Amino acid sequence: MFDDYLNDEQSYIRLERYLWDLFFLECDARGVESKNFKAPFYNTAFSDGTPFREGNPIFSARNEVTGKILRIVLDEDAVPLVTYQDKDMGCELVIIARIALLKQISEEMVEWIKSQ
Repeated sequence: MFDDYLNDEQSYIRLERYLWDLFFLECDARGVESKNFKAPFYNTAFSDGTPFREGNPIFSARNEVTGKILRIVLDEDAVPLVTYQDKDMGCELVIIARIALLKQISEEMVEWIKSQ
């Protein structure tokens, strides 16, 4: 569905929108206050406003109440999906995977939302 996200600007934009929509729909479905989140949390553009569009991160959100952060990075060299807690940022869950694992990425996102 989004396999060409690195080569097709519109595909990249649709992928970002898909993750954005999924995040906020899941917040609503689980009774999590979506107004408590800043998304995107990380800057995804150069100083002149040109978007990075390289998948790092493809999605990020910060719970402004708890300080917890979710960062999703797409890396086509990542074979299994990897998750870890980034100690430098405190309470940040980082998910790294290739686009073929979008279903698992989405499932990890939903689990993070549930923990809010």
